[in-house]
Amino acid sequence: MMFELPCCRRKKKGKTTEASVEKQSRPHSITRVAVSDAPNANTSAENRQERTPWQHRLFGRPVRRQTSPKKPTGDESGQQSDPQQRVSDAPASSAPLSEKHQQTEKKSRWRCRVFDFCRKKSRVAPTPEKEDEQKAKDDEKAANKVPELPVLTSVQAVPQTLARTRRILQINVAPFTSTQSLRVQQHWLGFPNPAQICYVNSSLQSLLTLTDFTRAVNSQEDVWGSIPEAELIRRFLNIARCHKSMDSPLKLKALYSFKRTLSDQAPEFQDHRQKDAHEFLTTILDQIRSLSPLLQEVAACCKKSYRCPVEDHLVFRMQMTRTCRRCGSGSTRQEDFTNLSLNLVPGGSVQQMVQDYLMEAELDFRCDCGGSTSGQQSTFATLPRVLMLHLKRFRFTPSLQLEKLNDPVELFRELLVTSKQAEGWYSLVSVISHLGSRGNSGHYVSDGMHPEAQLDDSADRWLTYNDSEVIETTGASVCQRRQRAAYILLYQRRM
Repeated sequence: MMFELPCCRRKKKGKTTEASVEKQSRPHSITRVAVSDAPNANTSAENRQERTPWQHRLFGRPVRRQTSPKKPTGDESGQQSDPQQRVSDAPASSAPLSEKHQQTEKKSRWRCRVFDFCRKKSRVAPTPEKEDEQKAKDDEKAANKVPELPVLTSVQAVPQTLARTRRILQINVAPFTSTQSLRVQQHWLGFPNPAQICYVNSSLQSLLTLTDFTRAVNSQEDVWGSIPEAELIRRFLNIARCHKSMDSPLKLKALYSFKRTLSDQAPEFQDHRQKDAHEFLTTILDQIRSLSPLLQEVAACCKKSYRCPVEDHLVFRMQMTRTCRRCGSGSTRQEDFTNLSLNLVPGGSVQQMVQDYLMEAELDFRCDCGGSTSGQQSTFATLPRVLMLHLKRFRFTPSLQLEKLNDPVELFRELLVTSKQAEGWYSLVSVISHLGSRGNSGHYVSDGMHPEAQLDDSADRWLTYNDSEVIETTGASVCQRRQRAAYILLYQRRM
């Protein structure tokens, strides 16, 4: 039985069949080929070999590189190989390609040449300014890298690691360089604020304004540098060292490390919500001060002495005298303070609020004579080097809602404080202000004396630290602008 199939193959030149002759005689008929007249198997195999795939017709035939077997080099054979000898020893397959193959190779590489041309054309070389800026950032990052200090596991191990600690503790706070402009450097002094840590930035900026305090911490690093419990002091000194760095990620890492270490003993500062700057600042001072007994013991093992920077600069002693209104008997006690919390007097001055704090106040106290009312008066027993004053601008309403008092206060540049021993004159060096009219929201900024300025600076140079933004100002301008926002005042003793 015979079957006829439609002819769908391409005609071959020089080959005629009976079907083609019949087609010429019947032009309007459909050409059909009998199975018996179809080409044999050998002919179809030859046609498949001569047929070119469609992807090769579009993109060209890929070239298969033929490699010759690797021959030992001159070093392996003991003598240097000759290039001519290598060519003559090559197999016959590495002979030059035919002219047809060379044309195919050129067609297959046209895409690579187009891609290379486009890549080279769109390539942009960095400008010299960008190269210098990147080099300066790399140098600054390498210069501000803080080395890891050896850590002690016990007090008895202090003498063994003291030599290592001395070799590492050669890094000091980098001073301003004379080759660079102060205007360019002042914006490096800011701290980044990615998530409501303005209270952290403002508190630390005010502490760093106290150069004598920072210097006292740095000078005793050979005592506390290897004590695991003194991690907070190490974190604070890391911030002081990178304070003048332009590397914001480095500063942010130091800030979060300091905050995380402080939160180990004060869990209220663990989250990323807004906190009170006064509570944060006093917590820093209390935790540093609590390390004093341990560090004094460590210093004694090393035949050294340790003086707590908080106690030397910010701690002062107040004497409270209570007197019964009925019988006149009284008692006296002394207490250490790191700051004074003053009641806000609308329209008053800082000097007046300090005097009101020292006045006698009514106290509910039951005496042995049966009296229930006494008077208590506070006086300065000692005077600190730095006097911290906290203005009570926040209070709770009867409905337990926190509100802010925006009453203006006259800020004095000079302050006179009297104690039982002597009188002390103080100069304003830093102000922490709360911007905003509400108690549950707002923003903290810090104004401080310029790092290069002295107390008697005729130019009255100050800086305003608003997180990463640092601008120049004057002390007179700060006292005028912060009357309604001043929250914490730092006064340094002159004499």
